Amino acid sequence: MMEKKKQTVGIVAECVCDLPKSILDQLGVEMIYFLVETDTGVFTDTDEITTENILSYLEAGGVRSRSFAPDASVYAQMFQKNLAKYDQVLHVAISSHISRSCQTAQEALGLLPKEQAERVFVFDTKHLSTGLGFFVLQAANLAKDGKSAPQIIEQLQQMIPKVQTSFLARSTNYLYKKGLVSQRINRLCHVFHIHPVLQLKQGDMKFSRFYMGNYERACQKYIRSCLKPKKKDQIQKNVGFLTHAGCNVRLLNNIQSQMEKAISFEQLIVTNVSATVASNCGPDAFGIIYLTQ
Repeated sequence: MMEKKKQTVGIVAECVCDLPKSILDQLGVEMIYFLVETDTGVFTDTDEITTENILSYLEAGGVRSRSFAPDASVYAQMFQKNLAKYDQVLHVAISSHISRSCQTAQEALGLLPKEQAERVFVFDTKHLSTGLGFFVLQAANLAKDGKSAPQIIEQLQQMIPKVQTSFLARSTNYLYKKGLVSQRINRLCHVFHIHPVLQLKQGDMKFSRFYMGNYERACQKYIRSCLKPKKKDQIQKNVGFLTHAGCNVRLLNNIQSQMEKAISFEQLIVTNVSATVASNCGPDAFGIIYLTQ
């Protein structure tokens, strides 16, 4: 019987991976928490401000909502903490097209002694939310199997085109507030009850299609489009994510039921988005995230 290799790589990720704390604790993954700035101050995502908090604030007329990664010193401290326990550290980062966090993590290496900096690796997943979460899970499991940071990165690179990440938003209001759509487009979408789908392509979120009319019917169409029969054989069915921003229980149960009818994931993990993600997509948005073969 072969002896299992000792874990020599510590995995660091960001709260925008939207994985449940129970999973992160089980895998021993350390978190970097983003910051969310509102009219009332700057708060640490997940710890001091939640999805429910930011959505309530914005729905009540709150204007300012800006999320960003902490400064390089926070990354450097986290890297040093893990270097005290492991030979190497691998930071699994949100897409560099969406956030400066990957660049900030690289800048943090300049704050470390050379001997330490050479043992830290930063990987740009080109994904976000639980799409990023897939990379965190894979990295943590490979680390537990005794793989080195370069070996883990090699496998993560192969995953980039396989992770499918998309979200359906109830409206374009929050996208408009973030400057992602014009006032004219936002007004048209409001008048004609148009619900946008955003899909991650080449590291950035882009509009892929729109559904008009009742939102619950739009949810059904989105689910059928993501999980239509011709795609089923291409989807890895061991794990899938249903990731949402403040969906009420009835809506969430309907979405989950429709997904389970469309495809049988061995494990369908339902997660809440971070406040950072929620402030961009708005209430009742949800995403279907999975791996292709």
